[in-house]
Amino acid sequence: MGATINPQDVAHGLYENNPLAELIEGFCLAPAAGGDLESRPVVHVQLRRAARLTAVEADRLAKACQHGVLRQLATGSRDCSGTTCEDPSAHEIAIALHPYGTGPFADASSIRNTYPRHGDG
Repeated sequence: MGATINPQDVAHGLYENNPLAELIEGFCLAPAAGGDLESRPVVHVQLRRAARLTAVEADRLAKACQHGVLRQLATGSRDCSGTTCEDPSAHEIAIALHPYGTGPFADASSIRNTYPRHGDG
C-alpha cells in the first residue's frame, strides 16, 4: 500500500493491552507477495524459549497480536491511518508465530533488536 510501518508502532501493538504478551520474545517485519501481486506486511513473532502453545492458544495469540498492531497503526501512524478507508485489504497484516530460534530468527545476527532514535548516530 506504500505506507511506512515503524517497528515502534508494531511493538506497541504487540505488547500493549495484550494479555498474552509475556509469550513474545521479539519480532521482525517482512513483506509477503499476495495473489494480486501486492506486497502485504507479515509480522514474524518469536515466542519465548519456554513457550509451548496449543493450536488454540497460538490462534488466540496471533489474533491478539494482529488486532493490537492494526489498532496501533490506525491510531498511531499517520501514514497508515487513511489506507484502511482507501482499501479494506489494508487490514491484511499477517502474524506468523515461530518457536524460539526458528524461522527468520534462526540466524539471530540478521535481526535488529533495537532501533536508533533520531540523533543517536
